[in-house]
Amino acid sequence: MVSIVSEERSASQSNTDIKAFISILRPQNCIIGGLTVIAGLAIAYRMNPVGVIHDYWLNFLFGYITYFFVAGGGNVVNDIFDIEIDKINRPHRALPSGRMSIRQAWAYVVLLSVLGVIFAALNGVYGAIVVVVFLIVGYAYASKVKELGLAGNFLVAFSFAFGVIYGSFIYGELVNNLVIPTPTWLFFITAFMILQARETIKGAEDVEGDALRNVRTIARVYGYKAAAGVAFVFNIIGVICYFLIWYLGFASWDLWILLVLGMAVVLGAAVAPLKNPSNKKALLIGSTLDKVGALVGLITFVIIPLYGIII
Repeated sequence: MVSIVSEERSASQSNTDIKAFISILRPQNCIIGGLTVIAGLAIAYRMNPVGVIHDYWLNFLFGYITYFFVAGGGNVVNDIFDIEIDKINRPHRALPSGRMSIRQAWAYVVLLSVLGVIFAALNGVYGAIVVVVFLIVGYAYASKVKELGLAGNFLVAFSFAFGVIYGSFIYGELVNNLVIPTPTWLFFITAFMILQARETIKGAEDVEGDALRNVRTIARVYGYKAAAGVAFVFNIIGVICYFLIWYLGFASWDLWILLVLGMAVVLGAAVAPLKNPSNKKALLIGSTLDKVGALVGLITFVIIPLYGIII
């Protein structure tokens, strides 16, 4: 409590650090994650085209902005509850470094959440309700569920991957057909599994800091070897679902290079930690490759539904 009060005083005595307000959003993650909404909307259009895709450019834009604000707000909430952990694992971040106060962070969360709901409402009432529920789930994760380890990791992965379902939901509301198409679900599972694998490996990287909040990650409860094994399984499931996109005919084989690249990167992420599960470098390689694999897959899932329509 004393540390928080002193932090509030020091923050209030200094000028507002604009860079802190930007960095705490993890803007690179929000920018990349927003593509999941575009992919979901484009996939739903490809499976049930109504009009021309250019008619929906504002919906693409509003959906992207919604994701950016909601994801950014979730990142701020996460840092608020993780401030003590971050003082050990990531002391350079805005809150543990004292460049932003807790009060400023909560005000920022409110602003970002309101903006996210407003832009969601521009695409439809049902979509806005979905976003509100998503915000509540995100706060629950940051405040308590994260301490449950695997369940917390599931929510992190779900938060990113859910964008594709939200994108398809937006389109479904616009054309009065709320059925989420099969390729959207395959994309969701692919992204979810790869990101779940990455969160599992990150749990192994952050064992020391996680002990402060007794975060029950697989690495802390069952050991590094178990964490590497679980991450391997998640990555393999992700690779299988990624392959099914082509096998079931939802992607053109003209894009085979994206299939091979994505599978190769994720398979590398699956194998790297197995060699030496407690080695920090091996864990970093695994989590980094999963992040790259998720990015390759995301770009692929934006290209797939647009191939032959725009491209």
